[in-house]
Amino acid sequence: MTKEEIALWVQVAAVVAAVAAAIVALVVSALDRKNARRIADEDRRSALKQAHLMFELEALLRLTQNLTRGGHTDPQISSDMGAEATALIGAIGAERIPKSWARIVDISPEEIQATLADEKTPDYLKHSIEAHLALRAVAEEIEKEKRDNESKRGR
Repeated sequence: MTKEEIALWVQVAAVVAAVAAAIVALVVSALDRKNARRIADEDRRSALKQAHLMFELEALLRLTQNLTRGGHTDPQISSDMGAEATALIGAIGAERIPKSWARIVDISPEEIQATLADEKTPDYLKHSIEAHLALRAVAEEIEKEKRDNESKRGR
């Protein structure tokens, strides 16, 4: 072999090494991006769960304070406390407080619609029921999102 042939082989080897290094860098980069997306997804799920738990904690604290008071001598304040307790129980849900839910909130859809359709039902109660239904819809949507995220993770 001549010096020129050796130089050509050295150049070919250098090019092959450079191409191999570029391919390895691309593979490592793709794996790194995939891992970064997985970590970001886990962080978002953790943040959502943390926010949901903080909401439940605050609502449970308010409900506990409300129920521990044991009522009030002023009928208006007592009524307000009952309305707040009902709303909080509805927001927290049957999973956390099943006995309170069953006693106060768990009404069949037929009963709800009948109450809303009844002309004798006061407007304030109809508005309250509508707000409560919206509250439950949002809570159920959050729960569905949580279940979907957990199923995507393979839990």
